Amino acid sequence: MNGKKLLIFLLILVFNQIHAQRALPGFTVKDLGKGKVSISWINPYPSCNQLAIQRSTDSINFRTIFSAQSPELPANGFVDQKLPSAPRIYYRIFYVLKGGSYFFTDSKSPEPISSQTPPIVQIDDVSARIEIPKTEIKKDSTTTTTTVEKYIQIFKRGVPIFQLSVSAYRNFRDSLIKQTQDSLSVIKPGEINWKPFIPKPKEYVSVFVKDTLLVQIELPFYKRFKDSVTNTTKDTIYQITTFRAELHRFIPKPVWKPSIFIYTNTSGYLNISVPEKDFQLYRIIFFDAEGKELFRINKLKEHELVMDKANFKKSGWYDFELYKNNDLIEKNKFFLQKD
Repeated sequence: MNGKKLLIFLLILVFNQIHAQRALPGFTVKDLGKGKVSISWINPYPSCNQLAIQRSTDSINFRTIFSAQSPELPANGFVDQKLPSAPRIYYRIFYVLKGGSYFFTDSKSPEPISSQTPPIVQIDDVSARIEIPKTEIKKDSTTTTTTVEKYIQIFKRGVPIFQLSVSAYRNFRDSLIKQTQDSLSVIKPGEINWKPFIPKPKEYVSVFVKDTLLVQIELPFYKRFKDSVTNTTKDTIYQITTFRAELHRFIPKPVWKPSIFIYTNTSGYLNISVPEKDFQLYRIIFFDAEGKELFRINKLKEHELVMDKANFKKSGWYDFELYKNNDLIEKNKFFLQKD
């Protein structure tokens, strides 16, 4: 392919791309009066992932005033209620398709109210089958039949946002039912209220350990958590309110185990027995039941020793710490009985 043919091919390709952009669907801009403008459109692109309405006061500099939450819907609309103070206002629609390609429509100004003559269709319910009547017009004794297009006005929160032809409304209704949880209801014949679905906020149970928050669990799953704690642990859960619970940790009672080094014998005397080969490395500190130090044996003279009760003022429990050099070998207690 020589340079001239390549240039012609590229020009044809550019022309086709420009033509494809101009082939984008049109949209309707209508003056609703009282400072409101309705912008409605038909979207033939299921792959559309962004659709925005842009406004300008000079048809050159545009800014986005609305982004559709469901840009893939086949039909939708928006009511501009914050009109700038300008002699004329222009609107255009910005499309972004899957893959990153994007397009702008041509700009439009609102149609004057006097030029808007779409009759409102009357329907009995949202899902009713709607027939489009025909009107006969007689002229010069010749009867011709023409079709009068009817429209359905869509409201949201009591505000009219756009209007659709019967066929466009059917597509809009079917798409809304399949792709969202929104609902439609009849206000009066020809007027439909669009109620967006608002999910119920999640409720949580806060589980505390004393005054510290341990975990927050969604209310429907709390019973499973409580049963798991009850069945697999010895902890206890107390329900304070619907949304607050307290977890009490199980604390096992300590089980005392007599020392093999320092213990009382059958006669009630205190026995001290440490390994013979290095007994001189051991030392002992004795404490009363309140933890106050009584006395120390800093160096054992024998590996076995029997201490008289006279070394202790009274019967009861006594604590001790046994060290080898400076390493704590054991911390335990013993009980001295009355004579």
